[in-house]
Amino acid sequence: MVVPRERLGAAERKAQILRCATSVFARSSYRVAGMADVAREAGISEPTIYKYFPSKKQLFLEILAKVGELTLRSWQEAAEHELDAAALLRRIGARQFEATLKSPELLKVQFQALSEVDDAEIRQLLCDNFSSYVEFLGSIVERGQRAGRIAPSLSPAVLAWNLLAIGFTLNLTGLLGLSESLSFEMVDAMGGLVLRAASAG
Repeated sequence: MVVPRERLGAAERKAQILRCATSVFARSSYRVAGMADVAREAGISEPTIYKYFPSKKQLFLEILAKVGELTLRSWQEAAEHELDAAALLRRIGARQFEATLKSPELLKVQFQALSEVDDAEIRQLLCDNFSSYVEFLGSIVERGQRAGRIAPSLSPAVLAWNLLAIGFTLNLTGLLGLSESLSFEMVDAMGGLVLRAASAG
């Protein structure tokens, strides 16, 4: 007897399509993969996907937006449990390293997007994502400056970009399979070098 497939609500179906599309794009690429590949991965018809996403690009953009949202949400959760700015920045670094190990597909899609920056919408979304990261990290730096933990002469944006560069390197090592040669202690030491240089003490 054939067991009928459980019908999903609109929100659940959209989330399923996003998950499957992320896997498809990560295995292939934005340019090569098609909506038919996503439909096959999700076990649904191609027209069903178009009910939720009018185009492949719109689907790709939503995945990139999700990467930005998940990254910021993780950092914000860390901020809820740590008041000291320097300690919080190190905790965020640890979380980002953990993300490279647990969510490689999302990282692959984000890195692929860098090769699509000639598309104005993709470029703008990437700019929005990275700008939000810098703004959030910069706000933590400013908190540390007010508390006397970080040198007031430093530009919060400059320090934020330096820390983001470490995160970018962690993402790259994860995608290249080099993260096994790193450890949480080594990642903490990388961030610690930057923070010691920025210390007000």
